[in-house]
Amino acid sequence: MIVDSSTASYAQNLPSEIIYSILKQITAMSDVYSCSLVCKTWCYLALEVLWFKPGFQSASTLALCSSLLRQEPSTLMFPYPSMIRRLNLSNLSSDIFDSTLSCLAGCHRLERITLAGCTRLTDSGVLALLQNKVGQNLISVDLSDVVNVTDTAILAIAEKCPRLQGLNLSMCKDTHEHPESVQIHDESIVRIAEKCPALRRIKLSNCVHLTDRSAIALATHCKVLLEIDLMNCHLISNDALIAIFQHCSELREFRINQCRRILDTAFTQSALATKPPGFYHQLRILDLTNVNAITDQSVAVIVKAAPKIRNLILNKCDKITDESVFSICRLGRHLHYLHLGHCDKLTDRSIIQLAHQCMRIRYLDLACCIQLTDRAVMELAILPKLKRIGLVKCQNITDEAIFSLTNLSRMTNSLERVHLSYCTKLTVPSITHLVRSCHRLTHLSLTGVLPFLRRDFQRFCRPPPRDFNPQQRSAFCVFSGKGVRDLRNYFTRIRPLHNTLDDIPPSHVMPDFRQTTMQSLQNDTIYMEIDGDVDGDGDGDGDGDGDNDMEDMEDV
Repeated sequence: MIVDSSTASYAQNLPSEIIYSILKQITAMSDVYSCSLVCKTWCYLALEVLWFKPGFQSASTLALCSSLLRQEPSTLMFPYPSMIRRLNLSNLSSDIFDSTLSCLAGCHRLERITLAGCTRLTDSGVLALLQNKVGQNLISVDLSDVVNVTDTAILAIAEKCPRLQGLNLSMCKDTHEHPESVQIHDESIVRIAEKCPALRRIKLSNCVHLTDRSAIALATHCKVLLEIDLMNCHLISNDALIAIFQHCSELREFRINQCRRILDTAFTQSALATKPPGFYHQLRILDLTNVNAITDQSVAVIVKAAPKIRNLILNKCDKITDESVFSICRLGRHLHYLHLGHCDKLTDRSIIQLAHQCMRIRYLDLACCIQLTDRAVMELAILPKLKRIGLVKCQNITDEAIFSLTNLSRMTNSLERVHLSYCTKLTVPSITHLVRSCHRLTHLSLTGVLPFLRRDFQRFCRPPPRDFNPQQRSAFCVFSGKGVRDLRNYFTRIRPLHNTLDDIPPSHVMPDFRQTTMQSLQNDTIYMEIDGDVDGDGDGDGDGDGDNDMEDMEDV
């Protein structure tokens, strides 16, 4: 291609800022590399783009980069360390050591670093990273599941990272069961609060040693907080919430699930109740799972103060009744995700009103709401955007409810995940109609639904999680991804001949399956418990299928 000299001159004279902005829009890194061959200016700017957030696909790539970063800056043609702004090393977590971080000490323009799951890291690595001027520009640090990090490293972050805006210290569930493995205490979190007033997001889930002292310090000093995650910080009580509601008016995401010391008065006698209606209008996500002191009055106060909540999680808040759902209805079009698992006092009356007033619901978990009947599900069928519905252990649900879900074309075009485990009155025809009608369906759980003990169905089922015992494995029946597609094709080719377990010839049933499963279901002993949570509560493992079935999870 012949390039006009005036055009070439114009391209060469473009301001560097414009060239850099253009190069940043190029998605293929190979194309950016090609641009680097144009001239020296373009080479430098292209390298800025390539090294802005270097991706490490293998340990060998990381080793090559580390050797480059170890060299003296004067020996390098380009200042590679200073070009790095963001680093995500979580996909190579098993290959990340303290020595790896020491190589990054020259990356003084580093803004974000993700070290999630890098379990071989210790305080020494974090201290080595911060030994020069790296901390001056750091605004986000993710040390989630880095279990060997202690207060020493957190104190160093507080001192060296004055511009810090995001800190993730979440620990895995195992640390909740073994609290001695968590080495983060109030002292370091209080220092973070005092030294990093610009903090906007902090995640402390499963940091079981933290008390109200940490939460109060964060609320007092970091008044622009947008996200606070205190999941499983079981020492947190009313005092923490009162301080947070008093000072953090910009809060968008607040998670205090499993904090059982929190009482109803933390909501009804705090700023949440005394501030003008809508004062916390920015709050979008509120997780109160297993904060079982919550009452109808609490929910009414929450909705009045935060009328634009998008995701409300009230699993295992077993004191709430229909009155709470009537309050939730006032969220109207703002409500997209609602979790009411194990709220067993709810009836059809409130769910019907919910369906008519919150028309934008995409995810609804009603697991173990044992009073619900077909009537409630029939009304939910009018929700035009419903993608995922959980009806696990709603044993009053019959085929009529499932047929109603597929009567409207807009429902069949939206449903993606349906959880029906232990809905023991369901039969093959209704599920056949569901699978064949809902072409976007990618996940279907039917654990404990006896008609699906047939061998011809079981071959499409995904394998149960390894930690399930034999009884749990025998009842497991979850179809996902390709399994759903294969099941749909099977239903299309062959009309099922058997609708109930009693119709199934013995040769079609898994060995020793029928007697064990029926006896277990009668004794109510087969309901799976994962980490202490009965399946279907929408908390962690929605139906005992081994997946974290939350609204932001994608099917594999």
